Amino acid sequence: MTDHVIPENALRALLHAQIEAWAAADGAAFADTFTEDAVFVSVIGEYIRGRATIAATVQEGLNGFMKGTRMLEPAVLNLHFPAPDTAILITRSGRPVRPGTTPDPDEKSIQTRLAVCRRRQWLFSSFQNTRIGGFPAPVN
Repeated sequence: MTDHVIPENALRALLHAQIEAWAAADGAAFADTFTEDAVFVSVIGEYIRGRATIAATVQEGLNGFMKGTRMLEPAVLNLHFPAPDTAILITRSGRPVRPGTTPDPDEKSIQTRLAVCRRRQWLFSSFQNTRIGGFPAPVN
């Protein structure tokens, strides 16, 4: 696993670039962590394709209902390299919150990011955010 030390650091830095871009309310910087042809599936099921569309959609949210929020530091559940230039990063985190507020412990999701290394640069090519929740109560 020592051969993955540098890619692991690069992927963690890429993840933190997303967190910093969100805190700066910068949709373009957030999208810069993705490949041009990336696919982003939000926690509410939006299917967003392409870096430019990711930038615009995230910026719209950061200007609107997510204004003033920050992403929480995620727990890395798994970082796997199925090929030398491909990584799967699975994290768990709470919902973005406004500074000074306490995150709701019931508002968690799992994010799966697929990253690729092209020309010695790691970028995310796919992102899936899934809210953690139990099965609905049975209907009688």
